[in-house]
Amino acid sequence: MHKTLSVVMVGALAVVAAGCGPYTGGPIPTGATVYDIVPGASTLIPPGQAGYAITANTGGSYRLVWTGDTGTSGVRRSFQGSVWTPGRFNTVTAGCIGGGCAVEGNDTVKTPVAITGGERVDFDANTAEGVDGFDMTVTFEPVYFDLIIDGQRYPELVFFSSAALGGQVATAGTMPFGLQGT
Repeated sequence: MHKTLSVVMVGALAVVAAGCGPYTGGPIPTGATVYDIVPGASTLIPPGQAGYAITANTGGSYRLVWTGDTGTSGVRRSFQGSVWTPGRFNTVTAGCIGGGCAVEGNDTVKTPVAITGGERVDFDANTAEGVDGFDMTVTFEPVYFDLIIDGQRYPELVFFSSAALGGQVATAGTMPFGLQGT
């Protein structure tokens, strides 16, 4: 049975420089910090802010979305990254199920590739405003993320509902990081 993920509402913080160099793909980052995400909870990106939001549903179902901040910054943002599972990706749906986060013609969400110990999906997109992204289901959690904006890692611009905070929206403390349903 298919379960719809929570709607991600776009929402403002200034983009702050942080992080290491550009995205390179690679093996599963198994030493990364893993957070518990609340399945079925909404996640909010502050208004006018570039960033990422991740929601989850039961059964290893995730939605990763991103948005730019052209209205605030006047700049079209570049988003790249990788998502890993120590299992397999059952599905990867660019533009999200039902078209809720359509990707533009120049954006790519690649087919999963086998790597030692699991699979990885890479993506590359340019976004002015609006919500772009993809849905995925995995056979095994945690799901790991390495997310880049304009060639830099900004863990403070990656939002998800934290089980440790009673479902409140939290940010990733490090990059890469992992999420697993509670």
